Amino acid sequence: MIAACDIVLAADNAVFSIAEVRWGLHASIIIPQLADAIGIRQLRRYALTGERFGPQEAVRIGLAHTVVAVSALEIEGARIVDHLLANGPEAIAQTKAWILKSAWADLDEAEFAAIVESHSAKRQSPEAAEGLASFAEKRAGRWKA
Repeated sequence: MIAACDIVLAADNAVFSIAEVRWGLHASIIIPQLADAIGIRQLRRYALTGERFGPQEAVRIGLAHTVVAVSALEIEGARIVDHLLANGPEAIAQTKAWILKSAWADLDEAEFAAIVESHSAKRQSPEAAEGLASFAEKRAGRWKA
């Protein structure tokens, strides 16, 4: 979810993961945002392994902007909001629209629809049912028959 955020403050005790494969799913619905945030090489590593990583690694690969002590999150968040509120709202909206248009310029409507369809189909698969059950039950997935 944070790959779709404009600004990401990571608590110093945060843990991150692109965990869908651990649940028998794939991250197709967020791959465009993740690719923009962390690049294809890092995306291949973390989306394929599902491994967990800390806030410093999240900053290093571009998933988060900065690491903040848990006790300072509210203060730092307020500081960022103050900066946003000091700017022209239409200018911000138009800037964001152009950034997003530029970021996904190579993804046409048919490709986006295919991503959504693939994601939906995978979520309804037996593998996903087992993966989501294993997540809810806090156990490893039973992938082998």
